[in-house]
Amino acid sequence: MSQGQKYLAAPCGLYCGACTIYRTGKGGDSKRLEQIAAVLTQHLGKAIEAKDLACEGCLSETVAIQCRDCHIRACAIEKGCSYCYKCSVFPCKKITDFNNDGMLHHSEVLENIQRQRDIGIDTWIEEQAERWRCPKCACAVDHYSDHCPDCGTAIESKWH
Repeated sequence: MSQGQKYLAAPCGLYCGACTIYRTGKGGDSKRLEQIAAVLTQHLGKAIEAKDLACEGCLSETVAIQCRDCHIRACAIEKGCSYCYKCSVFPCKKITDFNNDGMLHHSEVLENIQRQRDIGIDTWIEEQAERWRCPKCACAVDHYSDHCPDCGTAIESKWH
């Protein structure tokens, strides 16, 4: 597994490879990145430009602006454990609150972290890469895709 693929496993148990911003950037859709930047400008209360959304994954040197100040990411870096499953206090209040914050893609981080612990990070990343693909053409899709960006095939919801 390449180092770049390891960056796609965030400490919190999210798979960055299915992040809408990451997928949009990889797809080169500059218009959609500008739209996302406008939404984040309103949400974060500061001017965000499309260039601020460049990202190679949570643990890489290039992290999208909304994730740079993530308290879970900072905690993992401070403790020297790249992933929460390696932390002696898992599950902590930070990760439990994140799991329960109402965002659909956050709602499975506790389950994801346990799975990482059970099977190892490399196998988990491989599982996630397969999970977040179009069933017809195998194009990577994001957490909220309802259609494949390449072939247009309907994508079944991943949320239980």
